[in-house]
Amino acid sequence: MATNAYLLIKVAEAVRNNGYLKALEDLWALPEVEYVEPVSGMYDCVARVEAPIRLVFLVHKIMAKSWVERVHVLSIDQPIQEALESEEDRTARLMRQREIIKAYRRGLPRPPVPAQQLYPGHAGPSGAEKGQTARLMRQREIIKAHYQKRRTPAKPAPFVRGEVGLSESAQR
Repeated sequence: MATNAYLLIKVAEAVRNNGYLKALEDLWALPEVEYVEPVSGMYDCVARVEAPIRLVFLVHKIMAKSWVERVHVLSIDQPIQEALESEEDRTARLMRQREIIKAYRRGLPRPPVPAQQLYPGHAGPSGAEKGQTARLMRQREIIKAHYQKRRTPAKPAPFVRGEVGLSESAQR
């Protein structure tokens, strides 16, 4: 059975033009509904519900409302991240997130992230990959130098007496 579900709801045309907010508030009033948001596209709103066993009854209750045209149910049995993650990994991930948030609030730089471990049997970057990385870094430096050179202001031309366009009185 699903523990959580998303309901894609299409409302009647009359309600879409007048009374749409009241219809959304009507959905919010149901105790199983966690949130309701309007969306664009084929459906008019999405509602997240938590109804482990009563999901079918909840859908029938929503479909019984006069302003509902169609309901599409997207069931979620268990989030994949939680299924693959052990308790220690989850705790470590949450602690790292907490450290980052605390450091951000204090204005400190982010804490160091542990180096990414390679898969077993993976020897690391090859000579070709290192060469390509070095070439890309050189190209980046060339482009950076080019744009820095373009940003420097040009030297103004020196003023020379007797230029074309100046009158005799302006030259003195």
